[in-house]
Amino acid sequence: MTITPAATSVLAEMTSAQSDIAMMIGVGLNKESDAVFFQYLGEEQTPSAIMLPSGKPLTRLANVKLAGLHIADNIGTFKQTKLNVYLESSEGRTVLVTSGLNTLWSQFLICGLSGLQQEYALDAPFTLDSWKGTSAMRPCFAAIRSGGNKVVDTMLKDQLQEARSDGNSKRVLDIMRDTVGLLSQAVGGPDVSPVEVAVEEASDDLPF
Repeated sequence: MTITPAATSVLAEMTSAQSDIAMMIGVGLNKESDAVFFQYLGEEQTPSAIMLPSGKPLTRLANVKLAGLHIADNIGTFKQTKLNVYLESSEGRTVLVTSGLNTLWSQFLICGLSGLQQEYALDAPFTLDSWKGTSAMRPCFAAIRSGGNKVVDTMLKDQLQEARSDGNSKRVLDIMRDTVGLLSQAVGGPDVSPVEVAVEEASDDLPF
């Protein structure tokens, strides 16, 4: 579905328009959909794919800052481990974007945020681009751009890639937990209260 008037607020700010409200967004909840982002509408409703008025999926959140990040364990029926990322719009409103800690989207995002930290720019505005892959599981990917340039912690990216290649899922999670902890400290710790996403999600959010 397209973005409704009530949902335009924060997303509009991040796509260069006006905004009013905070939102909770899930990543890659339905592998059959072309959408990357899905808006949580409450426990009784299925998350809604976020599409632009053109009919294309929303894939870019621009001019945002990292407000905080948090790992939540044992979420939902499948007892998933979630990465919760809090993004602040240009007007100071916050949205929560959540994805499985072990997903490629989360891994690529954390590599980008770690790259920002290396450049002493973790408190600076950035653009978050997300897209779907073309393999059978259609995983989602993420990239961070600052000043028009892609930012990535190459060493961290190589460590995660090596762990994935070895099939060492525990190593992937350990690396992610350690890095999220360091990034959380760098932005002042858990200033934003952790939010549990207790909605049962599609199997596309399981390990790839």
